[in-house]
Amino acid sequence: MRNKLFKIIIFSAIIFITYSAVSQELDPIIDVNMDRLSPDVRDRLTGFQLETTDYLTRTRFSDEVIVNDVKGKPYKIRCTFSIAFNSATGFDSYDAQLVVTAQRNIYKTQEYTPVIRLKDEKWQFSYTKGQTMNHDNRKFNALTSLLDYYAYLIIGIDDDTWEHELGTKRFQLAQDIVNLAIANSTSGGWTENSGLKASRQSYPSELLNSKYDDFRNGMWLYHFAGIDSLQYNKQKALERIAQAIELIGKTKKTEIRSFTTKAFFDAKYLEIAQTLVDYYDKTIYRRLGEIDPDHISTYDEYSRK
Repeated sequence: MRNKLFKIIIFSAIIFITYSAVSQELDPIIDVNMDRLSPDVRDRLTGFQLETTDYLTRTRFSDEVIVNDVKGKPYKIRCTFSIAFNSATGFDSYDAQLVVTAQRNIYKTQEYTPVIRLKDEKWQFSYTKGQTMNHDNRKFNALTSLLDYYAYLIIGIDDDTWEHELGTKRFQLAQDIVNLAIANSTSGGWTENSGLKASRQSYPSELLNSKYDDFRNGMWLYHFAGIDSLQYNKQKALERIAQAIELIGKTKKTEIRSFTTKAFFDAKYLEIAQTLVDYYDKTIYRRLGEIDPDHISTYDEYSRK
């Protein structure tokens, strides 16, 4: 057991908050769409949703759990795996798309903030009804290894929002799965040669790169010194959020094709726009449009509120 010490700037003082840690888990929802499959194929997948939910719920992906300060229960990360089956080949091979989202609890509230939204368009795997799903980081399995990969990303990003660069260990585990997949798999999605489209290799590779130190510091500043602090000193917290946006913008400027910064804004652009309505400097919206042009219309809308 160990304690994590987090720092948050409120008014002119620093308040120390200690989390008792023992282990950390996911609270997953698996949403499955089989509309494109024939009735007989759907029948072969009747246990898939329950079994994948059970796998993600019971598997320990880390060696620590943060005690939730609101409910006094183990801290569980809310996440959703939305799986859309495209086709089936043979008796047990499937092609699917996946959208992964996760939320993070806002300190001392029962509210949540989005932290990740990733779309995975190339997932090929084998599944047989009633099969046993085992967690083993040393062996590649097209089904469970991909679930493990996203579990580590989710936990790592959540960790980074509580303490600067706390998620490094999780990102390395995600990268280890990528390396294992490249060595043992012929299925797509793990790496792309063009560099124009995100692959599973993209996210841990970027997050473990020192060029992303500003981004990761911005993640902590935005969440722990910003969103968590709005309830204590709103204007100071808004200043921290604006500072976080600038840090993330520095990364975007130097890493133009950054998939990680794009994923950040895809998950949080609406929250950012809504939260900064009360910020004294409305030029922040112009800056947001420069950093994140994909959502410039939303920033323009909220700049006039």
